[in-house]
Amino acid sequence: MDRQRTVAAAAAATATAAALAAVLVLEGCGSSARGAAREPSAAESRTLARAEQVLISRCMAVRGFPYAVTEGPDDGARSFPYAVDDVAWARDHGYGGAEERAAARAREDDPNQRYFRRLSAPERAAARTALMGAAPVGLSVQAPTGMTVTASADGCIADAQRSLYGDLAAWFRVKVVTMNLRPVREARVREDARYTGAVAEWAVCMEAAGRPHATPDASRQAAARYGEDLPPAAADAAAAELAVVEATCATGTPLARVSQALDRAYGEELRTRHRAEITLRWRLQNEALPKARRLVQSEHEHDTTTETSGGSDA
Repeated sequence: MDRQRTVAAAAAATATAAALAAVLVLEGCGSSARGAAREPSAAESRTLARAEQVLISRCMAVRGFPYAVTEGPDDGARSFPYAVDDVAWARDHGYGGAEERAAARAREDDPNQRYFRRLSAPERAAARTALMGAAPVGLSVQAPTGMTVTASADGCIADAQRSLYGDLAAWFRVKVVTMNLRPVREARVREDARYTGAVAEWAVCMEAAGRPHATPDASRQAAARYGEDLPPAAADAAAAELAVVEATCATGTPLARVSQALDRAYGEELRTRHRAEITLRWRLQNEALPKARRLVQSEHEHDTTTETSGGSDA
């Protein structure tokens, strides 16, 4: 059962390569000896992710497994890592519970997930090996969090990224580093005495409003318990009420201002420290875009041809 869960999780993680291309919004610009590097636009990032999916699908087909080209998760959702600080958003969305449930349903309905679940245990193992390689060896890098991240240099994910970006080891390194700047930034903000002091003032406001939560994390945990005890609609309404109080206190005390300022400061510090990795990631993405566009266009043309020539059994 643990192996089945591992395989299903692998399918979910790899069903869309978009999550790997757009986890962190990077700012600034850089250059290299091979020319200026610029951050890809959101549309270009989607093209790169789609092209990677096309390559994975073709590779899996060669190895005897179907693999659907799917859209990546919506990465435009609002994120409040320190405290909800938008009263209007909180009124409409609470803590985003409805959006989280929709995302969970989308993951559950992913065609690759459904396919992996239907396979027998030996078939799942074979499909996993085809997709991810036999073992996470061949690629290794220490992330800014201090954790060592490893992956296989074999399998269709690795083959697709090698085909798209050329230097697989370099792409894996810069991808891991840049994807892990955000958790490091957020951890530093949370550890800063200026943030903890602002949280203390926020907690006084919350208690005065009849919501005695010591931290924003505590208020979110309280909101999560609504989902355990109430039907979804009622839980969403209760969570929205609490989120509005949280946001009102965040904007009515120094918390929103302090957390935003610290986030910018630590973000800039990390971007400066990892400028080489950021610049190289952008350059590899820039250089991959022409091929990515051709792949996506060829997929579109193939789908159009299939649609117009279908229906012969009718």
